[in-house]
Amino acid sequence: MNKITKNTRTVFIPPRGRNDTERYVAINGRRMLVKCGEAVEVSPEFAEIINQSLEQDRKSDEFIASNRMQD
Repeated sequence: MNKITKNTRTVFIPPRGRNDTERYVAINGRRMLVKCGEAVEVSPEFAEIINQSLEQDRKSDEFIASNRMQD
């Protein structure tokens, strides 16, 4: 196993629409496109940012859903 393979994390970004095929992710001047709908190996830094983004998406979806029920 090489050094790169050892230090990666698997992430999965669910597509949010029909044309949602990839996401642009950037951190500290490094950037990459990550495929949606597939398990992808990324470095730990990118995995952390992606997971934080997915958590924000989940929280915003919950907020929107809770406010729709009040209408």
